[in-house]
Amino acid sequence: MNRSLSTDNPIMNFLTIVCDIVILHFLWLLTSLPILTIGASTTALYYTTMKCIRNGQGGVVKLFFKSFRENFKQATGIGVLALLAGVLCAFDMWFAVSRNIKSMLVIFTIMSLIYLFTVLYVFPLQAQFENTVKATIKNAFLMSIKNLPWTLLMVAITAAIAAGCYFSSTVLGLMLICVAGLHAYLCSLVFVHIFNEYMPEEEEKSDEDFHIVDDTDED
Repeated sequence: MNRSLSTDNPIMNFLTIVCDIVILHFLWLLTSLPILTIGASTTALYYTTMKCIRNGQGGVVKLFFKSFRENFKQATGIGVLALLAGVLCAFDMWFAVSRNIKSMLVIFTIMSLIYLFTVLYVFPLQAQFENTVKATIKNAFLMSIKNLPWTLLMVAITAAIAAGCYFSSTVLGLMLICVAGLHAYLCSLVFVHIFNEYMPEEEEKSDEDFHIVDDTDED
């Protein structure tokens, strides 16, 4: 086979990843438009990126909608809870800043960090493990603390993308066509590493869907 067309060619592999990231960005936007479905769409986004990183599979559209259907009910519920909690955190921060109440600002900052850490993990966990809503949210927070250096790295990735969009119109223009897919892909590189600890070796290597029961809540 011509080397330029070979699937082992790093340039072709890179271009494939870029195309998948752009496709996933628009799939996420499309399925998030009702807002209330943002939990299901974000879960599907992480399911697809982690699946592709693990197995090197294509067919991102098929993988995305497979997860979207399978996780729709529970992921949508988690998404609604996340939206409500996010609005509450934003209001609390605004109130503390506008009234210049330093003690409340400290408390609400801590609450906002807990929220941010939990939201970073909750949808990848929903995509990877079968569990109740309560256990998924609880494990998301606990896992974010247990893996704090990796959590801070993902916060830094998020902040870097946001800063790039704020300070550069060029970066902003590029992010308009890929930000959701890019952020999920970069964070999924971290999540694949973290989740390896909780997955049986045969599940890691399997080409089948890697939904497994997380029994950490039973400890």
